[in-house]
Amino acid sequence: MQEIIPYFSENPIIYKLVLSFIILLTYIYLIRISNKLLFKTIKDNSLYYTTRKRLYYLHSIIILVILVLIWSESRLDLTIYVGFISAGIAIALREIFTNIVALLIIVIQNPFEVGDRVIVNDRAGDVIDQKIFHFVVMEVTTKTEGAQSTGKIIHIPNNYIFLHPIANANKGFAYIWNEIEIRLTLDSEWEDAKAQFETILNKHAQHITVEAQEKVLEASKKYLLHYQDLSPIVYVTVKDGFIKLTMRYLTEPRKARITEDSIWQEILLYTKESKGIKLA
Repeated sequence: MQEIIPYFSENPIIYKLVLSFIILLTYIYLIRISNKLLFKTIKDNSLYYTTRKRLYYLHSIIILVILVLIWSESRLDLTIYVGFISAGIAIALREIFTNIVALLIIVIQNPFEVGDRVIVNDRAGDVIDQKIFHFVVMEVTTKTEGAQSTGKIIHIPNNYIFLHPIANANKGFAYIWNEIEIRLTLDSEWEDAKAQFETILNKHAQHITVEAQEKVLEASKKYLLHYQDLSPIVYVTVKDGFIKLTMRYLTEPRKARITEDSIWQEILLYTKESKGIKLA
């Protein structure tokens, strides 16, 4: 040891080479240990891959700064090196930081909570869990396909609230407007059809109007709502050679397909028995 120390003192380049080699080996070993820990603790493959890549960039920046410190001949102020390291960490882990900030906004502003049906970046689903870096939704199909669960679980990063608009079917008003379009031939007795469709619609949706009025009063304390008439209604238009009757009514987000199925069954039975009314 007494011979080695003077030798390194007389040959600073060799000393720096050996020191750099030892630091690199040690750091590679530490990286392997951290990857094993990440693999054991993070079960989601996409989250594991993203985290491992971010930590890889962070490790690269740190080892680069260490090597610069070893080989640099200048005596820079320590705060400059700290600034380099801080900037490297911020760049390498920017998504992790934004996800944590987004979590704080989700907790404070509460744009959605577990159990709500949301649409984020054209993906609809029911929120089933909230994590530190992401929230989990059970995917549902589009409205035209019935808004039914697909059985797929989607992990959405928290920072998506900064990048994409979020539609929440349960927040505030708690009801959605649903529409059913019925097409009749031009020679159909549309007045009778409209009156019957209004009867059918009131049977299935009128009771929600009273509940919705109370919800609107509650929601108007937080949001500027302009709803005045919440009653079910049937609109009549003529388009492309047929009479179009549009049934518009309020329903709960998860019951839209059930109510639509019941309404359509009664419509089909009515049109089947009525000779003066023909579906186009």
